[in-house]
Formats: sequence, C-alpha cells, structure tokens
Amino acid sequence: MIDSASEDGPSIFAFGIRFWNGSCEKLLVEMDQRGGVLTVPSAPSLGQAGDDAFLMKAYRSGDWSVVDGGYSALILRAMGIMVRRISGLQIMEKSVAAEEDWVVPMRQRKILWVMPTDRERARTRHLLNQRGFSPGNQHYYLAPYYQSDEQFHDEELIRQVRQFRPDWIIICLAGGRQEKLAYHLRQIDWSPEELAHRERGPAILCTGAAIAFFTGGQVAIPKWADRLYLGWAFRAFKDPKTCIPRYIKAFWHFPLLVSKEKVRGGSVPTAAS
Repeated sequence: MIDSASEDGPSIFAFGIRFWNGSCEKLLVEMDQRGGVLTVPSAPSLGQAGDDAFLMKAYRSGDWSVVDGGYSALILRAMGIMVRRISGLQIMEKSVAAEEDWVVPMRQRKILWVMPTDRERARTRHLLNQRGFSPGNQHYYLAPYYQSDEQFHDEELIRQVRQFRPDWIIICLAGGRQEKLAYHLRQIDWSPEELAHRERGPAILCTGAAIAFFTGGQVAIPKWADRLYLGWAFRAFKDPKTCIPRYIKAFWHFPLLVSKEKVRGGSVPTAAS
C-alpha cells in the first residue's frame, strides 16, 4: 500500500490526498529544499471536507499531508492502511519550538507567520525571541476573519509575501480555513528569481494552533500523551465547549468519509492513467 519510491518521498494516497509516510525529520528537509504546501488534517477537518468542495480541493492540491489525529490514524489502520502519524505538535517541536536547530536551520530562514490574533502574535514573537530567532527574519501577518471562500484570495497577504520573500510561511489559523488560504498562496506565479532554490516557492505549513502549545496559548500536551494519541483529551479538558462538539461530529463524519472515498497506496496517478 506504500509507495517508497515516489519522487516526493514515501507516500500513501487516501481520499485523493497524498499523505507522507516517512519520518518527520525527512519531511521537514524535503520541504526546506523544495517548498510547497503541507497540510495537517485532523478527523474533524477531514470530515468537514466531505461536505466542503473547496476544502477538499485544497487538501488534494497540497504537496504533502500528514495524519495528525490519533482517531484518524486508528480508523485507517483498522482498514489496513498503515500510515504513519505525525502530529502538528511534532512538526512545531522539530522546526521552530526546539531550543536549537534540529534538521533544518530555521534560525537562518526568513519566516512569515499568519496569525489569528494580535495576542497570539505577541506570544509567538516572545517564544521565538527566547529560542534565539532573529526578529529581522520574522514577519507577522494578522489575518482578517475570512467570511467567504472568495476572501481567502487575500491580495494584501500575497503582496506582503512577495515583498518579504519568506523561505517558510507558517499559517496558524483554524483547520478548514488555513488550507484554503494556503491553496491560493500556492497559486502565486513566482518568477525564477523569487523561487531561488525552491522549485515550488516557499515552504507553507498549515499547522494551526500547534505553535500555541509552546507559547502558552493552548494547554501544554506532554510528549507521552501525544505519542499515545491522547492530545485530544487535554484539549477537550481545557476547552470543552469548543472541542467536544467537534470530536463528537468527527466520530461519525470521518468514518462516513472513509466509507465513501477510495483509499489506496502507490504511485501518483499519471496523466495517462
């Protein structure tokens, strides 16, 4: 079921989405070298995509996805789809939240942050200062509240991306929204000079509130809880009014999506197939 020879690294296809099936470290290196969009869908957002054509298009247009939620991974494994789980927490920990550079020299990279609130922007700036990131290499964009799919084509954000020319764009918005924004950013017509050494433009991370686990904006999740797929329990305890309804909905929406969509492994379909 797993394609270990794909030019985009080990991957498996589910719902028409390419899921990375290698290590987190190798994924970050691939993104740093080639650019492109990484989405981190959970069961609630995948369930939502079953009823949202644009969201599903955004997921399918991404260069990579990872299975973030433990529930998603367990359902897929119950069907014999042995896909590796990589959480948004892991990605943040091994990219920007670590005390020192891991596999990618992020402190040497220019990063544009798309933030939901001024408070989260301040928290993120404080964390990065503590971790030794240069303020001059960070640019923060406070996203408006997008009220329609058309508004995700954010001309002001695109202007700032072109002006700052980041190596990485990290989108910290809610799941189901950040992917639509990333879709439009991926469509930017870059000149060869702007692309530099990344054939797909900047590396774009859709990790939502994952950075907030390190800034204090979200309840801290111990590593053992993340490994045991129990991160949802910590989030639900901190914010039951928001999280519990989402999890209840995902409990039946995601299996319904799995039953309706074709799940397969193997190579990327070619134009002739």
